[in-house]
Amino acid sequence: MLDGATDYILHWFRTWGELTPATSLALAAVFIVASFGIPRVLLNVGAGAVFGPWSIFIIQPSGTIGAVLAFLAARYMLAERLRRRFDGKPLLRAIAQAIDSEGWRIVALLRFASPIPGPVANYAFGLTRIGLWPYTIATFICTLPISVLQVYLGATGRAALVEDGWTPLKLGMMIAGLLSLAIVMFLVSRKAKAALHARQF
Repeated sequence: MLDGATDYILHWFRTWGELTPATSLALAAVFIVASFGIPRVLLNVGAGAVFGPWSIFIIQPSGTIGAVLAFLAARYMLAERLRRRFDGKPLLRAIAQAIDSEGWRIVALLRFASPIPGPVANYAFGLTRIGLWPYTIATFICTLPISVLQVYLGATGRAALVEDGWTPLKLGMMIAGLLSLAIVMFLVSRKAKAALHARQF
């Protein structure tokens, strides 16, 4: 299923051609809209593969803008509806309590490696008492390392497959990058889950 989604995204992005002002705006719009309900990992890798590493300068600001818009929608437009939905989710309640107590530190931790999907987190953060600017800054800074790595992996895969072919060195770098991403996300996610679990009891 993921392979099919990846192939579709790659094919779709390729139909756009090279990055121009128009396609840059379209890419920004995709990432803004995705923040309301689509995990970014496949889009990040796809954009890196098709448009190259420089696409991060479009992806990161637009993804942050989308996250802020989802946050504001949750806080000012969808609060009651979302609270009814989240009431039966102990993890989301624990996240809200942790953020209300610790503020941007919990947002930063969860942005780096979250036990819940990014779009769900955008809405959940809007139901807390965290201020807009601490949320925005933590979101921009703490999603940047993962976004850069995902875009880099997409761009590296493109270079290896399309331009130069695979070599043992490139394959090793790709595997090392993926392992590093997996290990870091596992460790930080485990720490986040432990902190949240402690607050549920």
